[in-house]
Amino acid sequence: MGFMISFVTLGSLALQTCINTFGNNIIVAHTAARKVTMIFLIPFFVLGTALATYCGQNLGAKEYARIRKGIRDTILASWLWCALAILIVYTLSPALIRLVTASSEPEILETAALYLKVNAVFYFLPAAICILRNSMQGLGDTRTPLFSSLIELAGKVLIAFLLAPVIGYMGVILSEPAVWILMVIPLIAGMRKTKLG
Repeated sequence: MGFMISFVTLGSLALQTCINTFGNNIIVAHTAARKVTMIFLIPFFVLGTALATYCGQNLGAKEYARIRKGIRDTILASWLWCALAILIVYTLSPALIRLVTASSEPEILETAALYLKVNAVFYFLPAAICILRNSMQGLGDTRTPLFSSLIELAGKVLIAFLLAPVIGYMGVILSEPAVWILMVIPLIAGMRKTKLG
């Protein structure tokens, strides 16, 4: 897990270096949007951590059907949260940004709201990523989650240095969903290869 967190942090640093070139209002907007995003993502981290233990215990008891059901039910519960989060973002994003920044600067509010609205419709992906990644670790597979985290690092670095300079801050906004799509693929493939398949 320590390596995975390191990769995530390094990728975020590369992206932040790029964001810093867009000026103060974009930096404030991005920081505020990320803080709001993290509030919506916290349940995924908590559910994922709980499933790591749950899967490990049930693997030891050879309760494979129980593991499958636990993973499936947790993903469904997280996706219900995603639906609520999307509703909140699309109705309250300017208010949420004002709450975090205490700013009424239109560029900050509009940029942060755009970031939230684009990313929110993809929240089901980090939900699946957190749940599958932690479940796989609980089942003893550490390589696939690590590979998924390497994809995140590589994706963020490439976007920061290739896409963002060409299309501006929209490249940063699109970076998270693009990386999430790439990250979830090896996790789904790896999960299908387990005894639970």
